[in-house]
Amino acid sequence: MGGMYWHAVDASCRVCGDPNGKRHYGALSCNGCKGFFRRSVWERRTYTCSFDDNCVIEYKYRNRCRACRFRRCFEIGMDVNAVRSERAKKDCFVHPYQVMKYEPDSSEEAEDEFPPIETGLYTYTNTRGILNELLRSENLVMNWIDEIDENKPIFNLITDFEKAINTPTIVCQRTKLNWDQPNRPLLTADSLRFNWCRTFTLTVDWFNTLPEMKQLSMADKIMMVRQNLMPVGWLWHGYKACELKSSGIIFVDGSWYPRDKQIQKKIPATGTFSCNFYYSTITDAFMHEIVHEMRRINVDETELCLLKAILYLKPDHRLTKEGNDLVTRGRDKYKRTLNDYLMQKCCNDYIACAGRLSKLMAFLPVSEKLGRFEDDSAVLFSMLHKDFGALPFEVHSKHPTKRKRPEELQLELQQQLLHRHQLALQ
Repeated sequence: MGGMYWHAVDASCRVCGDPNGKRHYGALSCNGCKGFFRRSVWERRTYTCSFDDNCVIEYKYRNRCRACRFRRCFEIGMDVNAVRSERAKKDCFVHPYQVMKYEPDSSEEAEDEFPPIETGLYTYTNTRGILNELLRSENLVMNWIDEIDENKPIFNLITDFEKAINTPTIVCQRTKLNWDQPNRPLLTADSLRFNWCRTFTLTVDWFNTLPEMKQLSMADKIMMVRQNLMPVGWLWHGYKACELKSSGIIFVDGSWYPRDKQIQKKIPATGTFSCNFYYSTITDAFMHEIVHEMRRINVDETELCLLKAILYLKPDHRLTKEGNDLVTRGRDKYKRTLNDYLMQKCCNDYIACAGRLSKLMAFLPVSEKLGRFEDDSAVLFSMLHKDFGALPFEVHSKHPTKRKRPEELQLELQQQLLHRHQLALQ
């Protein structure tokens, strides 16, 4: 009786609880976990947990989190060296012309026989190439520094929109990005102008790395940049604020605009030029809906790059048919790539993948909303401050400034802003 009781309780797998445990690689485990551990070691697999490395590994659902399952194998004492020595013995008897084929233990369950994580989770063969190119482009524009031309102004708010898209350095020279400053200064009127221009150059540089951007007509490029420059910028700023643990908006020169109303009062106004007028209505929504959510789900750089591409490549009825078709195909491509990446990140757990995908996609409408908030602030700001420049006015008003007289455009914009305000109150 004692022996039967010992077998029923103590012979269970120490990893997942399977009652059919035996001693494998120095620890009591089932054949399924034995095979999982062996393949993970042999193929040098790496896994990532989406839930703080704290998943409960149960027999029926042991494949839901491979990261925690693999960690549990080590915790119970499974020996990597025992796996390697076993493989070394087998390798001695492999015929030089024999085709290598993996044959699972007959007692291993089918659920454990997934292909290696490095290859089995990519549905589309070019997913890895797309990700590599996106991350390469991200690194390129973030570290793109030109020698300063002292014969030209560092930044320029008065320039033609089309020229600015084709040659972003007309708006701002590619100075070093100083997101992370040890003693972060508060935003000022002068730094607001510079940061607007440097962010314009940075974002348009990034847009120009996308293959879809290179194929658009000039008219479609202008429309795309005008509609999506601000939303993509807010997504980017949110990630940097999250990464650097900021309690406000971080700018490319290292300055910041705080969420705290008491600290906001310390920001000086230059004449009637007030940074608080520009950002005070945006910052709360930015912190609550972008930064805090990014921190909560721990958004990584790959997810950010894919979200930026999806956000930028948004079909619009004002584009040409050819432009809309191109943008739609590009958006679908990056959405598929994001799905494939999340399948890898979530270890082929479809439920976890779908949940994370929905949380990530929720950042897109929030970024667009913040973009509209900034449009309203910037247009009113431009009307009050002529020195803010023609380019911000054209970008934020969504109107080419050359086509209408200033007084006509101002009246039309005032009517639009009043209408938006009324809608917001409903």
